[in-house]
Amino acid sequence: MYIAIGLYCLSLLCQVFASLISLSLFRHSATIYRWGWLFLATGLGLMIGRRIGPIFHIFESGRFNLLDAVLSLPISGFLLLGVLGLRKILIKVDNNQLTLETLAQFDPLTNSLSRTEILYRVSEEIDRSRRNKHSFALLEMDIDHFKNVNDQFGHHVGDEVLADLVRHSKETLRSIDAIGRVGGEEFLILLPETEAKGVAQIAERLREHVANAENKTSSPTPVRITISIGITIFNPNKNSRIERGIVLNELMNEADLAMYKAKNEGRNRVAFWSASTPPLRGHDIKTE
Repeated sequence: MYIAIGLYCLSLLCQVFASLISLSLFRHSATIYRWGWLFLATGLGLMIGRRIGPIFHIFESGRFNLLDAVLSLPISGFLLLGVLGLRKILIKVDNNQLTLETLAQFDPLTNSLSRTEILYRVSEEIDRSRRNKHSFALLEMDIDHFKNVNDQFGHHVGDEVLADLVRHSKETLRSIDAIGRVGGEEFLILLPETEAKGVAQIAERLREHVANAENKTSSPTPVRITISIGITIFNPNKNSRIERGIVLNELMNEADLAMYKAKNEGRNRVAFWSASTPPLRGHDIKTE
């Protein structure tokens, strides 16, 4: 009799743990999985009642079905192992999904935002700016003569310089600002709710900080760089009905023209885009 009671009790504990795990996963899983875990937890909860019944029956009548008691333990144990296995699989899936989302959101070399993510944030800021009637600034930052860094020190040092540039930039920028790598040594910087005067101060502080900073690289020779920054300001009251994607392309083009204007004026400087800024032809643009 006591053997049967012990087997039923162990079986009951297995099902209780399996049910609790299912309830926990119901609370924390993505919506696509939640109802499945709820139904599983409900089914396991009902099975708990079937395990309690025989125990009471043994105490009341002293009679028991040993075969049923023996089979109940492995059945409940397998259910618990199955739930634990599913939990492990889902945790791995969630971790893989988080890794993919992180790779999509961040540039793996510099830990800045990826091109896709920074463009998405600028697009969102266009809509937010139109709602709140607050302007924002978009900066394009490019390392001056970066090819010389790669040629002199090697591409691995160049990669280290890119990562350090992002680190120095984050030291200067505000917590609400965002920086993303859009290609090579070019970066976009989003400054929400910023007027022309404010963005000029931030950009100049950034330029000066980078010019005076010593980059931490594997090269025994200190590596210093300068940057050119182009700035454009989004006016929420201008062209408010133009589609967001078109506005985004215009802003990127304006920041790009302003950045090349800074390069052509001598590099290591900040330049604003204006309607009078002429489009640069290929032979007008100075190379890296």
